[in-house]
Amino acid sequence: MIEESKNLSGYNKKQQEAITFSGRHLLLLAGAGTGKTKTIVGRAEYLLRNGSHPDKIQILTFTKRAASEIVERVKAGINGQDVRSLNGSTFHSWCNQLIVKFPNLFGAANYTVIDPDDQLSLMKMACGTASEDYGKTRLKPQQILDIFSFARNTRISLTETIRKVIYKGKHDAQTDEDIALINPQVALLIKEYQAQKSRQQYLDYDDLLLVVANRLNKDEEARKILSKSYDHILIDEMQDTNPLQWYLLQPFENICSLFCVGDDAQSIYSFRGADFKNVHLFSERVANAEVKVLDKNYRSTQEILDVSNWLLDTSPIQYNKKLTASRGTGKVPTILNVANQFEEANYIANTILEGFSEGGNSFSDFLILSRSQYYTRPLQAVFLQKKIPYQTFGGRKFLEAAHIKDLVSILRVINNPLDEIAWIRFFTFIHGIGAVRATNYMSEVMRMAPLDEEPLDLTSIIPGKEGIKAKSYYDAAYQNRGSVKHAVQDLYKTMEFDLAMKYSKDWYEKRKGDFPVLEILSENYGTLGEFISEGILDNSANVAGSNTLGGSKINTSELKDHVTISTVHSAKGLEADVCFVLNVSPKTYPSAYSLGNIDEIEEDRRVLYVALTRAKNDLIITRSKESINAYHQPKNESDSGDGGSAYFLEGLPEDLAVQKSPRSFSANVQDAKTANKIDLDLGMDFS
Repeated sequence: MIEESKNLSGYNKKQQEAITFSGRHLLLLAGAGTGKTKTIVGRAEYLLRNGSHPDKIQILTFTKRAASEIVERVKAGINGQDVRSLNGSTFHSWCNQLIVKFPNLFGAANYTVIDPDDQLSLMKMACGTASEDYGKTRLKPQQILDIFSFARNTRISLTETIRKVIYKGKHDAQTDEDIALINPQVALLIKEYQAQKSRQQYLDYDDLLLVVANRLNKDEEARKILSKSYDHILIDEMQDTNPLQWYLLQPFENICSLFCVGDDAQSIYSFRGADFKNVHLFSERVANAEVKVLDKNYRSTQEILDVSNWLLDTSPIQYNKKLTASRGTGKVPTILNVANQFEEANYIANTILEGFSEGGNSFSDFLILSRSQYYTRPLQAVFLQKKIPYQTFGGRKFLEAAHIKDLVSILRVINNPLDEIAWIRFFTFIHGIGAVRATNYMSEVMRMAPLDEEPLDLTSIIPGKEGIKAKSYYDAAYQNRGSVKHAVQDLYKTMEFDLAMKYSKDWYEKRKGDFPVLEILSENYGTLGEFISEGILDNSANVAGSNTLGGSKINTSELKDHVTISTVHSAKGLEADVCFVLNVSPKTYPSAYSLGNIDEIEEDRRVLYVALTRAKNDLIITRSKESINAYHQPKNESDSGDGGSAYFLEGLPEDLAVQKSPRSFSANVQDAKTANKIDLDLGMDFS
């Protein structure tokens, strides 16, 4: 007993109660920053020290990296005991292991698991086989795969899946008619895809879960066999599980003990199929289950937690937790009311530079969170201007966007006529020129020497209207090569129509507004070479380790010290001393698209809760003055009609936050006329 007390000395009382739990099933509601991973590690160590065999403990989480980290921490905490057989894995990997271990039980002895690329190839084959049905769907093969996967993971009908995935939940007569028309064709294509898999003995990722789940739910003998293999299953991030994963776990209620760790207040991935109810209704769904709460926060000060707690308290959903700070009190959060995105961006940049220059902060002390990376484009532009190193999580980088790279490719060939990659991108941008012809034209250009003494006449290489188009682009850039700003301006005017045609699907919503930002960036460079090398090429390569990670890559020798710009959905696990949460304005929190749907409104509330709880010492919430001034909430009109809120910060007690406006306007936006022009050109507002 003395030895056990020693082993638990690093845990608080509630963590100890969870670790030493002796009942059948436990849901541990672990609030933000309360040490959930530490507690799940402690639970595994406790079980091992008290006689559980390591090969009868299964740890499940959502990434291989997270599973490996938990297992390694458990092994490091156990001395003198062989725990090499302790298994931690993702749901898909675990099911694959079960199928391999019990091939006859699951009827998949001779199969090959296919990856997403293989799945897409098979679906394309299915669409080719049933080409008449495919033509009627107006969908791409990848969209059909997405529909099928979402339907299986959420266990909802094909009709509702098409509505959610393709039509974003819309309910109107035209949408209903469209869905009714394409539903039978999608079903036939899925059937053909399944037949292709069966003939070639393939299983896709979703099949792995379904094969195991179906057998265990339908076969008592299978459950008996598995009961000999497992005593305990420990599940991390339970709030991110979807209905299919719940269906997989259900049989284990009668096979072994479940120890599930999660936070219903951080369930924000319904667009991936995650089901908030898997945590929120756990005790109702699982017999002999208990619920314990971790509410002692080790990350934030109490003032930050007071705002976060208030946000949950205003919800019609009972979350039954109120976080308290182990660190005590600190600075009251700030609500910053800004005139536009460039005022917001310059305030943030200046705040960071002030803290950095005074020696009190590193760049890595700052975290910036937004609903979308698109919204942060002006911020990224200002950071590049002011040489603030940053990395982005959860979205496409500004300077890596395809439409930006299309324009810059032409500036690159003016700057360096030997840039073969840029020439090929330039030529393939022109409608009607494919990769093979572009390569041939590029080879012709390379044979023309010297290339840098006079402008090229591209009509001598490219015939017809395509050559005329290429010449117009080239000349617009070449004639302004002495001024980066004018080159960007004139080239964009020349290319605008063709850019709009190429990216017609989201031109006005997402792409058009980037070009005024590019123009602002261009003002800081004296030559095309400087603009390309410092402003583009240094920022074009992904940082190793993540295909969604990007950044300014300024000061690459000190890459570890950078500001992090992240979407809230990519912010799990992130924290910082100073956290900016952007655009917490009406029509954003909750989104205008969520109003009228209580489930979507409450998920938006949880998104904001996750953002607020990333801050350790200083929380700055920004919002638009214009949107606040325009916001009115008559009780009989703006209420969503089913308990939802029209604006989450409406009614925030005055003592919980200090409101302020930036002390000075943007150094790059000196007067109201310029500010209004930028707002107009960007087509951006806070709604």
